[in-house]
Amino acid sequence: MASIQARPRTGTGKGVARALRKEGRIPAVLYGAGKENENLTLPLKEFTLLMAAQGAGLKTDRQEMEIEGQGVVLVLLRDVQFHPVTGKALHADFLRFDADRRVEISVPVVVRNEDKAPGLKRGGILSMVRHQLVVHCKAGVIPHHIEISVEGMDIGDSVHVKELKLPAGVEVAGDQNATIIALVGVQAEEVGEGGETG
Repeated sequence: MASIQARPRTGTGKGVARALRKEGRIPAVLYGAGKENENLTLPLKEFTLLMAAQGAGLKTDRQEMEIEGQGVVLVLLRDVQFHPVTGKALHADFLRFDADRRVEISVPVVVRNEDKAPGLKRGGILSMVRHQLVVHCKAGVIPHHIEISVEGMDIGDSVHVKELKLPAGVEVAGDQNATIIALVGVQAEEVGEGGETG
């Protein structure tokens, strides 16, 4: 669990956001749990380091947010807007953590048992169609990731959403027949002109 430092802010709009960024801070919003939205600011450098260290865990795990003058609240990071050129964070949205609240969230896919897939031993390649899955569940049971075992898979085999073994209370949104992983063969290179023939 990470600790996120935040301060309340009074102004909104592009002018306020620009002024904050000059100070090395970015605007943020905290919402949910039946309470009014709170406008906040975060230190850009510390938040950037936190994102690098925590990765996807910032969105799937509850975090502590210490708001200056208010104390600590538990939150989930919901969204971060980035500058299209510099890649720096521009704005962040946080949801007040409520273990019983149902949320929709992207969760990374993790592949296991690649050493036990006959198709890989025969030169096949794992094609990851989806690196993340959008799931619906209560905030208190958000999985860190969705594990998929490729044990026993051969060339031509694939894994679909409906075949997943999900934790209790977790559902994958969208098409249940969608392919997540496929084990494909490597096509032999065709012999070009001047190459050897039978």
